[in-house]
Amino acid sequence: MKTRFSTLDIMCVVNEIQKFKGMRLQRVYDIDHKTYLFKFQLNNDKCVLLLESGVRLHVTNYEWTKNEAPSSFSMKLRKHLSNKRLEKLTQMGFDRIIDLQFGVGEAAYHVILELYDKGNIILADKDYIMINILRPHTEDEKQKFFVKEVYPNSRPKNRLNPPTEDSLIQILKTAKPSTNLKKFIFSNFPNCLDYGNCLLEHMLISGGFPTNTRIGNEFNIDTDIQKLMNCFCIAEKFLDNITTLKEGFIIQKIDQQLLPDGIMKELCTNQEYHPFLFAQHQKLPSKTYESFNEAVDEFYSSLESQKYDVKCMQQEKGAVKKLQNIVKDHEERLKKLQDTQDEHKFKAELITNNLDLVDNTIQFVRQAVAKQLHWDEIWDMIRQLNFEDDGCTYAIVKNLKLSVNHITLQLFDPYNEGNQNEENSQLIDIDLGQSAFGNAERYYGSKKQSAIKEKKTIDSSSTVLKMAEKKTKQTLKDMQVVASINKVRKTYWFEKFYWFISSENYLVIAGRDAHQNEVIVKRYMKSSDVYVHAGFSGATTVLIKNPINQPVPPATLNEAAVMAISYSVSWTMKINLQNAFWVKPEQVSKTAPTGEYLTTGSFMIRGKKNYLPATHLILGLSFLFKLEDSSIPRHANERKIKGIEYEGLDNIEENNDEFENIPSENDSDEDLEKNIETENKETPYTVNDDGESLEVKTNNQHLEGEEEEKEEELRSNNETSINVIGVTSIPNCNDTCKSVEQSDAVSSDSDDDDIELDDVNDLDKKNESNKPQILKRGQRGKLKRIKEKYKDQDEDEREMRIKLLQSSMNEDKKLKRAKKKDKKNKKSTDKNKAAGNKKIFIKPLPMLLEAPNDTIQFEEQKEPIKKSEDNENSEDDETDKPTDLTETHMLDSLTGVPYAEDELLFAVPVVAPYTALTNYKYKLKLTPGNTKRGKASKTCLNLFLKDKTSTTREKNLMRSVNVQDIARNIPNGVKLSAPSLSKILNK
Repeated sequence: MKTRFSTLDIMCVVNEIQKFKGMRLQRVYDIDHKTYLFKFQLNNDKCVLLLESGVRLHVTNYEWTKNEAPSSFSMKLRKHLSNKRLEKLTQMGFDRIIDLQFGVGEAAYHVILELYDKGNIILADKDYIMINILRPHTEDEKQKFFVKEVYPNSRPKNRLNPPTEDSLIQILKTAKPSTNLKKFIFSNFPNCLDYGNCLLEHMLISGGFPTNTRIGNEFNIDTDIQKLMNCFCIAEKFLDNITTLKEGFIIQKIDQQLLPDGIMKELCTNQEYHPFLFAQHQKLPSKTYESFNEAVDEFYSSLESQKYDVKCMQQEKGAVKKLQNIVKDHEERLKKLQDTQDEHKFKAELITNNLDLVDNTIQFVRQAVAKQLHWDEIWDMIRQLNFEDDGCTYAIVKNLKLSVNHITLQLFDPYNEGNQNEENSQLIDIDLGQSAFGNAERYYGSKKQSAIKEKKTIDSSSTVLKMAEKKTKQTLKDMQVVASINKVRKTYWFEKFYWFISSENYLVIAGRDAHQNEVIVKRYMKSSDVYVHAGFSGATTVLIKNPINQPVPPATLNEAAVMAISYSVSWTMKINLQNAFWVKPEQVSKTAPTGEYLTTGSFMIRGKKNYLPATHLILGLSFLFKLEDSSIPRHANERKIKGIEYEGLDNIEENNDEFENIPSENDSDEDLEKNIETENKETPYTVNDDGESLEVKTNNQHLEGEEEEKEEELRSNNETSINVIGVTSIPNCNDTCKSVEQSDAVSSDSDDDDIELDDVNDLDKKNESNKPQILKRGQRGKLKRIKEKYKDQDEDEREMRIKLLQSSMNEDKKLKRAKKKDKKNKKSTDKNKAAGNKKIFIKPLPMLLEAPNDTIQFEEQKEPIKKSEDNENSEDDETDKPTDLTETHMLDSLTGVPYAEDELLFAVPVVAPYTALTNYKYKLKLTPGNTKRGKASKTCLNLFLKDKTSTTREKNLMRSVNVQDIARNIPNGVKLSAPSLSKILNK
């Protein structure tokens, strides 16, 4: 397979790329340490030039995975070449060296690409003084390739002239007889090195010399020298006209594999790319492209998938070969049993035909043994024995095996006198404990046993072979399924981070290290997103992507908090119940205070920090399935902000018997009067994931005495106080409701957290028809007593009482609000007098002092905050960022609850807070423990594959996922929890 450019390839591709001269270089990216992308643009025209040191140069139309952060070499190229025009692109001499000139005059720079040996990329100035080198080295102790050295002009080679007829004859005469003509020319004529192997073979075939032509045999120096000279003329003419070539060709190879079902499978693989269809490739399968550049781009872009196809075919060949080995082994066993039967039958017949000889020999040896003679003496007696002296005939004894009471006789067929020689004899073991007839019977019995074994083998062979063939077919089918899945499988941009999709369909990502934290903030954070952090050193940066530009619900915030705490040293140290906080993107800055600096992954947080409730370290592992477009509508609103329908307070009387009646003996008449107004009004409430009430506020909430003091105390602590007044029945709360009100919880800035009661009431009035109600424990008894006390009160009297009470309470409330406003103005005046902003550095917890050094610093700042420049000037291309529409569609196409009628494309493993996986079909709880992530991922996969409700397609998709992909997001050291986990795995 061709691996790098030849001189001919460089001549063609340089000629084709000339049309891109004059375009400005917008950005330089690196794919790996030796492959770089140059992005050009001129007006609306764009192109991407790919340079691989020592291998290739071409314009690409494919998307290539770039490194997360640019290398130092890329940064150097960006510094000197950004926004400069591509002025020249030339081949240096007749060598595999390309010179790209950016800019003109004093501002000119050169990028020199070497495509031979180990390759190199060099950035030089207008005088070819090297500024940066991809591979610094020294050649021949003279040519030094280091910074500030001058690139040697003598390095590129020039085109050589073809040999003359005289020099050609002289060199050919030095060749040994039967030397291959092509190899001899290539190694003895320097200009043939410029031709390359393909052009050399093409000119010989075109001149009438086959590939295997040998000097002295098919080639005669005296008669064929003119034909050879004509071959050189063909090559030279080809080089002169190479710029006229317009097409490109990929030479292919077809591999065939016969499957067990008789189908012949073919695999076409790309082998070489050329600007011309040479003579030696005329009969090979090939594919034609409009340009050579397009052919090269297609060849390298399909290289990885082609390697995978070849690997799959090799695996299929291995499976088929295994089946063939089973069949072959079975046939060999049958043949061996048949040969054993024939051999034992023949031995039994020989013994039967030589009964007297065998019996006489057995008796002779028995007598010798009975005399207790030494075995050597017995053997001497047998060798000196004259077999006819005593009138008896004996068989020829070849060996004594007295240790097992056997002797070996050489017997002939007495009825076939023509075969009385050693070549036609048979050596047979005779048991001295049996007669000749007994020995014959023993061999007949062995033959019978072999026949029985053969029959059993034949009877079972059909079953065994069918099972083996079935298993092989299933293996091939699984391989094809996995191959098709992996071809369809798309690696999403967020998979390089820690990630999950919240229960309300928000994408949440987190950095794996300090560098990724930097990338998340600089490249992916938008103004509508939410930044979440655990607030201590070593914790990761968590970002909630918010494409809908609406306030992020509290359930998603809490799930992001779990992620922030879990992917930190808290997991290893098993520290539960820690608080994370969230801030807006404009509060995150990479600008350090004067005289200080921020390390990689560290940021300044300015302004208010919104702390979230303490979380437990509970994650879950599951699979998301990619849906085909036609199946997406079936899963509409699968993950959404959930609320519950409610009934008015009029239904309380009907449902009163369902609740426990707990009256309060300390209830005052005033309390009863205040609660009377809730009878016919709806009360908003919120509930948490467990169905418990969190915060509630009514439309006309008036507090006196102890209740007002509590309100003041809560407000002074920067919390929003909302009290519970009513209760109603909430059916199936765990299944139908989630948190629907975003909690501001604890704040570091008391001034910003103060909420006016009237404002909240106004909001409640607007959303009154959309919010349900709930009552505290014991208030049903209050309502019952209220109804009993005011049962004789008519509607007019009730309305009058309520209006009087409201007017008095509103006056008191306005008075208190005015006092509080004066107090706040006084505080703000005092703060403005203070000099400068006060910095607050949050220290890491004592137990977390050994965490990685990416501590987040926090700074209080009262003036409006401008967006950090770091967020605006990202180093990466804006087009790589996902748009809101594509991101939303992408999330909707992933489901954790696949239906039987869905068309599933592939599976993606996900590690998320366990609350986000509540409705998923496959889930396994992860808590801090001692199990390593590799074992945990295998256990998880085995558990899911043994699920009785899983379909064959789901199993195939999960089985196709690499175990390393499952394990990469699991924290190190986990404990697995699932219903009947050990019982299922032990089946």
